[in-house]
Amino acid sequence: MKKLLYMVALTLVAGACMNKVPVDFGEVEPKLVMNAQLESREGEQLIYLSESSQVSLKPVHGAEVTVYVDGKPLATAREVEAEDIPNKSPNAAAYSFLGGFPVGSQVKVSAKKGSWEAWAQADVLPPPSISAVDTLRTLEQEMAGDFEYTEEVFHVKISFKDLPGDNFYQVGVLAYKQVTLVDAKGETREKLYYENLSMSGSSDPVLGGATAGMSIFDLGKTFLVFSDQMFRDQEYTLRLSVPAELLSSALLDWDGEFIPVYFLTTTTLVPWLECISREEYDYMSALNNLENFGYTSQVIVEPTTIPSNVNGGLGFLAVRSRTQAASMELPVVRTDLYFDPTFPQSEQNAGQ
Repeated sequence: MKKLLYMVALTLVAGACMNKVPVDFGEVEPKLVMNAQLESREGEQLIYLSESSQVSLKPVHGAEVTVYVDGKPLATAREVEAEDIPNKSPNAAAYSFLGGFPVGSQVKVSAKKGSWEAWAQADVLPPPSISAVDTLRTLEQEMAGDFEYTEEVFHVKISFKDLPGDNFYQVGVLAYKQVTLVDAKGETREKLYYENLSMSGSSDPVLGGATAGMSIFDLGKTFLVFSDQMFRDQEYTLRLSVPAELLSSALLDWDGEFIPVYFLTTTTLVPWLECISREEYDYMSALNNLENFGYTSQVIVEPTTIPSNVNGGLGFLAVRSRTQAASMELPVVRTDLYFDPTFPQSEQNAGQ
């Protein structure tokens, strides 16, 4: 009898899952979205403005954007063309200004456009101090389903002293890559670019198995953010790793008259560490949660709430003080190309 009741209940639940429930969110009032990740050091700074809607974002042009330090005007940001900003999202307009911010100061950014007026402020935190960096290449056993294979892994260890008080950090590794394309005649083409490596913190208890991402605007990645709860007021060594083949991979492109047969990659690594606010830690953690759970088709999943510190709008303002360790140049790696030469203008992710 109990089995029969269970089967009837299961049938009712399964049947209920097939019903379509109409949902009407009503009209959604557009809001001004402001995102900025400013640096304390002197240089070009970028602020991104968008208009929110029910389904997407679109850029906001012609806004008045002003930057203040400790209540005093510092600069007026000017709108810049999209082609001047590498990898800029088409959903946001970029505003640029030159400047920097002293540690301990408070930065405020205001944006006005028509009836919209939004502003946000953030404190400039001190940079952490990196005491040592170490690297190691090892062979590790990995599993893909029931298949076991050996992978060469590059490890990076970063030692630093925790700042006084309760702190939150983000860590990453920049990779500067000089790529030399070589054709059958020995002629060459040079390409230089940089990227934030997709590092893994799976072997570090503080990082909790996270995988690094590219930028704050790239939601398809995970950000390596953590607190000092496990090592407060002490020195700690972070342990990051990356498949060694990613260090020599490159996104290649060439013209129709030049067909490379191999390329050489010289990679220089620059580990970095930043102290971030509790609000930014919560923001980045929410983006991590969105990536891990927010895009699934599961029916019983609580929506991810993305924090905002923008008054009168949406988005997030952060000011960071980055500490970069000494650069490390890796040995040159040669990668042979295997592709159909009848398609010389196609872009290929070589070496991956």
